[in-house]
Amino acid sequence: MRTDSMPIVDCPTGARERGRVHGEALRIVIGEKIARWHQAIGEAYGEPPAVFLSRFLGATNFRAMSASLTPDLLDEVTGIAEGATIAEETAYALQLMDEEWWFSKSTGDGHCSSLAIAPAGGRPTLVGQTMDLPRWHDGAQALLRIAADDGHETLVFTSAGMIGLMGLNGQGIGVCVNTLSQLGVSRSGLPVAFAMRGALARSNAGDAADFLRRVPHASGQNYQLGDRYGIKTLECSAGGAVELDVDSGRSLHTNHPLKSRDSLFPGVNLSGSENSRGRLASLVADLSADAALAVDAEIVKSALSACRADGAVSIVPGLEDPITESMTIGAVVYEIGDTISLSVCAGPPAIEGWMRLTPRQG
Repeated sequence: MRTDSMPIVDCPTGARERGRVHGEALRIVIGEKIARWHQAIGEAYGEPPAVFLSRFLGATNFRAMSASLTPDLLDEVTGIAEGATIAEETAYALQLMDEEWWFSKSTGDGHCSSLAIAPAGGRPTLVGQTMDLPRWHDGAQALLRIAADDGHETLVFTSAGMIGLMGLNGQGIGVCVNTLSQLGVSRSGLPVAFAMRGALARSNAGDAADFLRRVPHASGQNYQLGDRYGIKTLECSAGGAVELDVDSGRSLHTNHPLKSRDSLFPGVNLSGSENSRGRLASLVADLSADAALAVDAEIVKSALSACRADGAVSIVPGLEDPITESMTIGAVVYEIGDTISLSVCAGPPAIEGWMRLTPRQG
């Protein structure tokens, strides 16, 4: 998808209604995406999608935790189903992306790269990431602009039909994420999409971090948090949340844990793949701690566009790649200071342009 053709959906405050508006606005896109998803399930897991999804949902119970901790987001999913005219069970299963990966034992290391840089010398807080997903998500990129009762807006980058992948709100908190497939999982924890949106609903990074420490997690995931005053990074899993030291003023992360030792199983390689380590080295090279004061949003965009041979941060797909192959479907950079903005790219930033938006502040 091209950035300038990415749909922006204005969603009202009420949870079910905002889901309904999302589903209705993107109904055709969601239907096409579901067809590709079902094809990918058959190709990746070797069984019919109806069989796999019935087995997946029958063997897990994420809904109870979602209903307990984020009931408004469950209402939003119901609204998406209504607006898109799809089964509510299908809409719910669409939210369980990370959970589907570990349940199917097909995730590998994942491919997202993220960063957070604390404010310094008049420069605002910077938070950003690439979002790398199987190619069947390409063409479903969308931005949700969600109104809040107090007048501020939340901007959420998503794959159509999902409640969100990462986002920034007008109160001045940004959330980015990356998979940590080596860490412990729970068949009854809070799924990543609900944890991300739950954190994003908070008013500052401290409150968001407290939320992530408190909730039982379904999947291993790193959360980069930033507000006007600083940054926080938490590696979360079924075993709990571990906060990383960000005293250096920057946090760079890919797809292996840097501190948590909550292994998925004994003997799992917590040092990650060569690709994950290569992408981390790429971020370190482009966002040197020695040049921290000079880093700005354009430098961050450049770092997220890097395509080094030993670890491409921006993954550009080949023309013949299967739909199950990973690519960068989008990237974001948040600038959080006296003013707040989100720059978004609806594809690999190495080859695609950016769009800058400013959420309304309450």
